[in-house]
Amino acid sequence: MPAKFKPSERIINRVRGQKMNTAGAKNKKWQNYWLKSTAKDELFTAINSPRTKPKHRIKFLNELVRRGIKIDFFTQEEFDKKNAKESV
Repeated sequence: MPAKFKPSERIINRVRGQKMNTAGAKNKKWQNYWLKSTAKDELFTAINSPRTKPKHRIKFLNELVRRGIKIDFFTQEEFDKKNAKESV
């Protein structure tokens, strides 16, 4: 099974005046969050977040490598120096 970005959600249609059929799955749908369909910006945000587990961070980095995106790692000081040189 493909890797997921976050757990799947059960979406329930709750329109007023509409009858809910509990026996069938008309009003209930699953929303899946596959890693390969996640936006690049969202992956970078998750990688840089301090709340992300190392296991998930590696999984997200591997997805970016699979897409062919080159990643450069900088410390905050190196990043600030690089941006100061580019702005001058």
